[in-house]
Amino acid sequence: MTSVRWSPRRHHPPGITPLEVWNLPVFGRELWELLGSPWVEADRRAGVAGATLTGRLMPPLAAALELLVERHAPDAAYLSGGLAELDGFPSALKEATATLPCPVYLAPTPRFAPVHAGLRMLEAQGATAPVCVDVGQTSIKCARPGSTRVFERDLSLLPPLFIGQPRPEDGHHIQDTVAFIAGALSTFLEEDTRIAPDALCLALPCPLEEDLTPGGCTYGFEGAASLVPDILASAGLPERGGPVLVLNDAELAAESARRDGRVTGRKVLCLSLGFGPGGALLERG
Repeated sequence: MTSVRWSPRRHHPPGITPLEVWNLPVFGRELWELLGSPWVEADRRAGVAGATLTGRLMPPLAAALELLVERHAPDAAYLSGGLAELDGFPSALKEATATLPCPVYLAPTPRFAPVHAGLRMLEAQGATAPVCVDVGQTSIKCARPGSTRVFERDLSLLPPLFIGQPRPEDGHHIQDTVAFIAGALSTFLEEDTRIAPDALCLALPCPLEEDLTPGGCTYGFEGAASLVPDILASAGLPERGGPVLVLNDAELAAESARRDGRVTGRKVLCLSLGFGPGGALLERG
């Protein structure tokens, strides 16, 4: 019942094109191997200082930006994502990108810039009580006006399933993923029941078909056509229903660049730095 009242559709933000950057060749390796949260978190647990981690990120990030700026000739570049909140990141970024032919902007709140943009996107379509859920491969970010929350992925319950790795034959990983995403949304809504949501933005860390069938990512839910309806049906959403805009997480990150008043120019290269780098190109009309 809930999944019918809440009407999901594939949303394509105008002028935004996803870019496949995770496998960009940099220093003889794929970019995600050098610029991703798995090794950062492992080093952080081992006691490596945040500023040191930032220093390790900068050479591959600068090299990737140089390649992508040469390829796409943007008027500006825009970075968001949790890794951009490491100690010393803004100053290190400024130094590392000083020779690029375009300015590089860092989202004011890198981890939450996409969900904030999702709220603004829903409000522009008439929502008065929007909620945005940005599903990353290590955590889920939830936002509503005046409130944000992060739900970390428990890798012992939801271990990463990489490309080429066998998926459990019984499909329990898909059921567990639905429970994780729906549970995060349900918990977030229960924390403040004064105003029921009237619209939802849901960003997923994978390619999406027009019928919302997801592509590959480390949750292993590629091809699960009922993924989004199952999430909505399990999340305890209010019966009155509303629209649900479903998009790729890099598209949502690029939407945050559109809504950042500092970022001007017709073409903007957008990178989101998390589990692995995501990318999109924003082209204004």
